[in-house]
Amino acid sequence: MNTSSRHPLIFLLVLSATLVAGTGCVSDPAPGMFSTGLDYKLHIISTGPLTNVTFYLPLPVRYGTPSAGTVVLTKKYYERGDVSVDFVRFPPGMDRNWTSPLQNAEPLFLKITADSFYPNETNGTGYTFFFENRTSLDTPLAFPETAFPIGNESVFLQKVNFTPATPVPIPSKDPDLTEYRPVEVNQKMMIYADYSADPSTWVNVYSQVIVMNNWKYRGENMENFYADSYTWFNTGEAHGWQIAKGLFGTGVGQYPNLSRPVWQNVLDQSARS
Repeated sequence: MNTSSRHPLIFLLVLSATLVAGTGCVSDPAPGMFSTGLDYKLHIISTGPLTNVTFYLPLPVRYGTPSAGTVVLTKKYYERGDVSVDFVRFPPGMDRNWTSPLQNAEPLFLKITADSFYPNETNGTGYTFFFENRTSLDTPLAFPETAFPIGNESVFLQKVNFTPATPVPIPSKDPDLTEYRPVEVNQKMMIYADYSADPSTWVNVYSQVIVMNNWKYRGENMENFYADSYTWFNTGEAHGWQIAKGLFGTGVGQYPNLSRPVWQNVLDQSARS
């Protein structure tokens, strides 16, 4: 586990999430224009055809339901003409001793099967699911919990020997804002990949979920977010459970200090509206 105040890897993960961040400026110094953004993606690519294909891939889960942010994911999101999909709690051969960061919480897998599968981005046929959403909010109380997402927000639960770290508050230059020392945890997840392929065929499976909060404060854009991801690379065929590696990051950015008068005024106005 690596806990650091520097987070270059997180910035790479959040690159696509900047699409949901607001731009421009306002003259009102009071906090406002609250919104939350979501970026979820899953892709599989290969440099050659795969045959007799079965994948079991971890899905993001919130309160026991497959979710990206607050959006409930259904099988129709993943359906393609050349593959069959299903949601599975315990795939064959799964070791139930694999740990989850939540007690009494079960992971959920996306099952993908196909007789023949050639997800090649060069040919425009990569298997990709991408969901992006931005929602305006009336109050900062509606912000997703990006400092402590496990148990509160959508995360991948199939984490192996994972010990979550808690973001620690650090001194903030602005008393109206709270800041944390961002947490970055290198993690491992189990995925199942079974397919036949030429020995030179290269395959990559990648998935990530990013949830970001945005608002305006003194004419500047403010944000905080968490990110959860995994990726797996392989050359040739595969038959069985594999270890994917990823990154779990929380507590990145600035957070409202709701005990301060400026934020109490915002909450009072929201309650009256």
